[in-house]
Formats: sequence, structure tokens, C-alpha cells
Amino acid sequence: MPSYLRHFTAAALAAAVVASAQAQLAATLEPVQIVGIAHRAGRPLADVPPTVSVITREDIERDVAVNLRDLLRYEPGVSIENSPARFGLGNISIRGLDGNRVQMLVDGIRLPEGYRVGSFSNALRNQLDLGLLQRVEILRGPGSALYGSDALAGVVAFSTVDPRDLLGRARTAVVGDLGYAQANRGWQRGLAAAADFGSLQGLIGYQRIDAHATINRGSNDAIGSARTTPNPQRSGREDWLAKLVLPLHQGSRVRLTLERHADGADTDVLSLNPQSSRTVSLTAADAAVRERASADADLAGIAALDRLRLAAYTQRAVTRDDTSEVRANTTAVCLSAPGTVRCQRDVQFRFAQKEDGASVIGEFERFGRWVVGAEAARIDTDERRDGHQTNLNTGAVTNIVGGEPLPTRDFPVSTTDRIGAFAQSEIEVGRFTLVPALRYDRFRVEPRIDPVFASTNPGRSVAELTDAAWSPKLGALFRVAAGTTLSAQWSTGFRAPPAADINIGLSNLPAGYAVVPNPALRAERSRGLELGVRGRYGRFEFTLTAFDTRYTDLIVSRAPLPCPADPACVPGATGTFRSQNIARARIYGAEATALVRLTRQWALQGAVATATGSDTARDRPLNSIDPARATVGLRFERDDFGAALHVTHARAKTDIDAGAATLFATPSYTVADLTASLRLGAHARLSLGVFNLADRKYWLWSDVRNVPNPGATIDRYTQPGRNASVLLRATF
Repeated sequence: MPSYLRHFTAAALAAAVVASAQAQLAATLEPVQIVGIAHRAGRPLADVPPTVSVITREDIERDVAVNLRDLLRYEPGVSIENSPARFGLGNISIRGLDGNRVQMLVDGIRLPEGYRVGSFSNALRNQLDLGLLQRVEILRGPGSALYGSDALAGVVAFSTVDPRDLLGRARTAVVGDLGYAQANRGWQRGLAAAADFGSLQGLIGYQRIDAHATINRGSNDAIGSARTTPNPQRSGREDWLAKLVLPLHQGSRVRLTLERHADGADTDVLSLNPQSSRTVSLTAADAAVRERASADADLAGIAALDRLRLAAYTQRAVTRDDTSEVRANTTAVCLSAPGTVRCQRDVQFRFAQKEDGASVIGEFERFGRWVVGAEAARIDTDERRDGHQTNLNTGAVTNIVGGEPLPTRDFPVSTTDRIGAFAQSEIEVGRFTLVPALRYDRFRVEPRIDPVFASTNPGRSVAELTDAAWSPKLGALFRVAAGTTLSAQWSTGFRAPPAADINIGLSNLPAGYAVVPNPALRAERSRGLELGVRGRYGRFEFTLTAFDTRYTDLIVSRAPLPCPADPACVPGATGTFRSQNIARARIYGAEATALVRLTRQWALQGAVATATGSDTARDRPLNSIDPARATVGLRFERDDFGAALHVTHARAKTDIDAGAATLFATPSYTVADLTASLRLGAHARLSLGVFNLADRKYWLWSDVRNVPNPGATIDRYTQPGRNASVLLRATF
């Protein structure tokens, strides 16, 4: 048995003994919290084997969270990256894996895939706003037994507000938000209205945030690669949400939802292009739109089922990144070679995904509690780059930009079909509950060669991929004593090879590089073991979890090939890249949370997470692992006023694979945040937060782990110094 598991087992047994002694505490328990992410059906949080955390609308308001990084600020084992030069917040990471390996859902519907290529093309996944959310649930560890592909590292489920969430017992309600965040000079405005017409409930909501670049601790305002202060940026985000709910008998309902998210940013990239010393100006205009229409029904007592949930949806997302770059003292090709030409490169990147899908999930009790379901979806993916190049000396315009003819596609238009079916049971025998689950998924990627792809990839064939996956899971709970539960879970995850990685291919010999496809890519897979102990008593509750997850065939997109030895290397290119599978990887660690209610108004809470990861095939550390982090919070709450002091400490990053380039090892840091909320009369609450109270200079590993050789520019990636946020929410 590994040493960390021996230590965990001893700690769990000790915790169980202490918990049994404290189980007779007389204080009253708080209401049981119900979660849906772990079983795809509502269950008490204490009755699910995996590690799940919940962030409510009240938490978001109380902590004055205005973006996803704020939302995850105190979550153990969860982080989000940031690209300060232009694109901002990016991928969510759970226990050291991020990107499309974390499945993200809004009202049960997947958010579009993320995709990035080069320095100026980035389709992000965080296409949502916090102002219209009701709750967020986070499942840590492989979750494909219930969620299929992409739940390799975990699942983040966002739920938007329903009419009843705003109405309470009233017939009408109007909620208005007004907020300001000093860190990015961002103004937040929102309005949501709900009404109960007796046989029908309705809601319409709108949120908008206008902001600038997030401040940091950099001090060099130079134009060029040495710049460390933020690039000038203006951004805007807006969300629309409309719902109609038809209540039926026995708690049944039918619901229609329309949702639209749009964001955009204009950036004067004064830090210029780090890949070209000839760049003298660089401006960017980035925009993304996601639109969704869905219909779902939650029905009670249908045939032999206790509950039946049906859903159908259509969703479309489009990202467009426009870049205008001027280079001086170069050649007519407009690369980095010295010359006498001044040129301008105007390029556009477009990434679009359209998804149509449906699902059916049933619950019944017969020889245990069962959840069974089936899902089907079709995803159309369309990526394209276009633009032109102007010789500013002569005025000549060409569609050949940097030696590459445009328009082009890096991979063909592709259709991905996914179907899946799953079943999960809960079998109770006395104090013991067994939770087995099994899912079958089948997927097909079908590329289509169109004139744009054919014109820039003459003679290149494309590959169709069809594959299937079985994803089993086995969880167990043992209730040692009143309020004390031991948990264990073995779970699996998989991620189908993306269409982009299978058939990506581009060649720019003047620039010296080529990317070749890899139709032989295999699906990524994970197998995770998780052991835990939980205690919930009158004034004290805790969780302690140890996990060990093994991964096979992780896909590294556009990895460099050993040229010229590899036969896939392109002649004439100084570097050839191809997506590849890593043979084996392992991530293990531990997480713990605790809450002590000192009095009816005072509470002390804390969370800690630590993880270690390695590419076991090459015996190298995984750079995706965040350093250990702990948070302790002291909170005061009463009806008219609340306040909290949170102190977060992160260890220095020491376990780094620097084989490809020098990476900055982030030092340890300790920061303190103070938040408070005050009720203003019967209808309004004012929430205020002051973050990084001591004005510390620090870095987050998630922001710098992909930045090679940062040198003196490392201050560009510092976090904001002391800053404040305020939110006023009024309800009528």
C-alpha cells in the first residue's frame, strides 16, 4: 500500500473514533444539502461517494465573485488559468487536468469545446456570466460512467436561475444588480424579473459587465516584449436568459429556456508579438457568442418510473479573433528576416460549433434505487483562418500572409456523433450502500473536404474515426456512526480524440514549421481510486479524501517530432508537429475541508488540497499540477450583517519539468481577503470585498506554467495588489 494511503487510513480511523465520540452533540443540524451532479438525480450530499462541492447564488453574492476565478477562489484542488496579454481567463483545472478534459455543463448541456492554435487564435469555454446562476456543483475525479466523453478529470455543472428561485412565495419579483470591481475597473449591471401567472411561470434576465484589463504588479510601461504592465483593453460581456415553466401535478413541470451569451474585447497589444522582433504594433478584436434553446420535462409517476426527465436542445457558439499586426524593416514576405519593407498582416480566426442533442433519464426503485438514461448529440465543428497582407511601401495587397495562402482550414469541417446509455444503482444493506454504474458510449468523427480545405491542402486525405468506450464505476458508503461515513469509489473516464487533433494539418515552409495529422490517435482514459471519511455533527463537520488516478493515452496537441529521424517529418521544415498520445500518467493527492460553528453567529472553516503528478512513461513531473494550497476562513453571520476573513497560503512550486524550456517557479504566498455584507432595509443587500489586504506580490502557477523563458517579463503575470469589489442587489 502506498505510504500516502497508509497515512490516510490511519487518519480516517482516528477521525472516525473522534467523530463517534462527538456524535451526541446536541446542536441542531442544518438542512441537508441536495446535489444532482454525482448521481444525475437529487441525493443528499452525505450520501454520494465522490467528492462534490456546491457554490450557491448566496455564496457568489457574499464573496463578491464577478468572474470564474473569483468563483473558484477558495475551492480546494480547482483553479483556472489566465492569459494577461490578450485572452484573459481560460481553462478550469480539476486535480491537475484542464481544458476539454473537464466537462462543463450549463443546465445539463455541455459548453462548447475549447480550441487554440498559434498565439492569436483562442476559442474559450468560459462563455457564461455569474449574475444569472443559481448554483454551481463541482465533481472531482473521473465521471464518464454518468457523463461520457470529456469527464476525464471531473465535471463542473452550472445551473441558471428559475422563476421560483426569484419568486420564493411571491407572485412577482424583480431583482436588480449594480457592482464594481476595482481590479479591472469593471461595472456590472443586471436586471431579472419573474412572475407566477398561476398555470405558468416566467422569467427574463439580463446581465452586462464592461471592464478593462486586470491590474497587476508590473511596472514596465515600455512598448515591446519587455512590457510588464497590462495591455490597454476594453471588454464587454452580456447575458440574456428567458424561461417559461409550466407546473404540473406531483411536482412535475415542463420548461422552455432561451439563453444568449456574448462577449468581446479590443486590445492594444503593446507587449507586441514575442515571436517576431519586427513587430511594431499589434491590435486585436476578439468576440464570442453562444446561443441555446432547450426544452425539458421533469415528470413524476410515469408508467413504472418514479421520475422521468426528458430534454432536447440546440446550441451554437462562434468565436472570432481578429488581429492586425504591423512589421517594419523586414522583407516582402513579412516574416522576421531583416529588410527594408514595412508591412501589415490582417488575419481572422473563426471557430464555430453547433450541437443538437436529446436525453432521457429515468428513476425507479426496484431491488435498489436506479437511475438509467440515454443521450445522443451531433456536433458540427467549423474552423477557418482568413486575411490579407499589405506591403505598406508599395500598397500591394495579397492573400498570402507570412508565406501562407488564405483562407485555409487547419482541419476539415467535421461532424461528431455521440450516443451513450448508462445505468446506476444504489443498493443498501444496513449501514452499507453500494453504488455501481456502467455506461456505454459510441462516437464517430466524420470529416468533409470543402473547397477551402482542398485549395490549401491539395491531395491530402482525411480520416474518419469510429470507436466505443465502456465506463464502469463502483462506489461504496459505510456509515460508521451517526454523522460519520466512510466512502470509497473506483471510477473511470475517457475522452474521445477531438476532430481537430485527428485531421489537423498545415504547412508554412517560409515560416519554418509544419503540422501533420494523426488519424491513429486513441481515446484518453483514466482510472481513479478515491477513499474518504466524512463527519457531520451539530457544530462540526469535515471531509478527508485521498485520490490516486492513472491516465493512459493522454493527447498532447501539436507535439514536436524528433526530426529528421521521424518519417512523418516534413522535408524543408525546421520543425514538424503532430498530436500524440502519452503512454502513461499518474496524479495522486489529498483534499480536506472542515467547518466548526463556534456559536450561532461565528464559524471557522478551512480547506486544503495537495497533488503530485508525473508522466510515468518518461519519469517526469506533470507541469499541470498546482502547488499545495490551504484556505482558512473566519465568518460572522446574522440576518442583517455578515463578514468573513479568508487567509490563503500556497506552497512554492518545486516539481517542474523544464526539459523544453526554462519555467518560472512560483514562490509561496499568503494572501488575506475581507468580505462583508449589509442588509439595507427589507429589499436590498450591499456586499463588499477587499482582496489581497496586505498588497502582496505573488503569482499563480496556473498562469505561468505555459510561459517559456519569461525572464524579466515575469511581473506581467503577477496578481492584482490590494483591490476591492462591491455589489448592490435589490429585490422587489
